[in-house]
Amino acid sequence: MTKILYMADGDIDNTARIAIDGKYIDSTNFVGLVDNNIHAIQWDGSSGEIEYKDNTPNKTISDISSYNFEKKFTDEEKVIADAEAKSEADRKASMTYADKRKEEYPPIEDQLDDIYHNGIDGWKSTIKAVKDKYPKG
Repeated sequence: MTKILYMADGDIDNTARIAIDGKYIDSTNFVGLVDNNIHAIQWDGSSGEIEYKDNTPNKTISDISSYNFEKKFTDEEKVIADAEAKSEADRKASMTYADKRKEEYPPIEDQLDDIYHNGIDGWKSTIKAVKDKYPKG
């Protein structure tokens, strides 16, 4: 049973929070998904409760599907993943060949282990593969 929490105020300013089974996202895209008077909606997998911002008594609910929180959460996860992938691609595109090589070379401990197990020629082939992948200029 999926546990869902919607909170009208996330930890980041001007965001709301959706949590699915303990994993949460605060997003501006979640603001306004529910009535302005709702503080939180909690769902334990089979029933739930709406908490209001004013003195309105909490309301027990037996269905949460109309809010479509799981799809909105999944959509936001994709937006975040796409943004992270673009950021990483932009970072790599701005790197020099030397930066790319430095990032891809194995740690010195692994290089020494490579020399011990495979000899200098084995180590050279490991290093050459990186140099070939990121040629000068």
